Amino acid sequence: MHVDDVSLLNVRVVRSGSCTFRFPEWGIDVEPGPAAESFITNIEGIVYRVRAVVETARNFADLEVEKERATEILEEMKAALRGEFPFTLVMEDPAGVSGILPDDMTRVKYEELTIEEASKLKGAPFWVDTMREDYSERKG
Repeated sequence: MHVDDVSLLNVRVVRSGSCTFRFPEWGIDVEPGPAAESFITNIEGIVYRVRAVVETARNFADLEVEKERATEILEEMKAALRGEFPFTLVMEDPAGVSGILPDDMTRVKYEELTIEEASKLKGAPFWVDTMREDYSERKG
């Protein structure tokens, strides 16, 4: 979903434990780990969660260029939270149970993942691992 208005920060988001979400403008991908939990929040809440991780990464960065990029992303996130920086939230869930739920559903583009796409996502349920194995075997 493209977020280009401050009111869209209030859009409800449901994220399952198998969902990967991305912020392409910032080059950020958040993949689920083995203990990933589901949550319900809004777009603003997801930005705040990711912002905290970027702050930690900046604090532990060894290279100055990494610290500068993290600071740049943090400034863009602050602007985004004021509605002054448009960004995109992408959610990919091999289980198909995560979603972005605005009042106007035409603002969200839904696409079903192919078996190949689902097989490449981390944190997929075991049945996706089975599909991944089947796909790899067929692919040769």
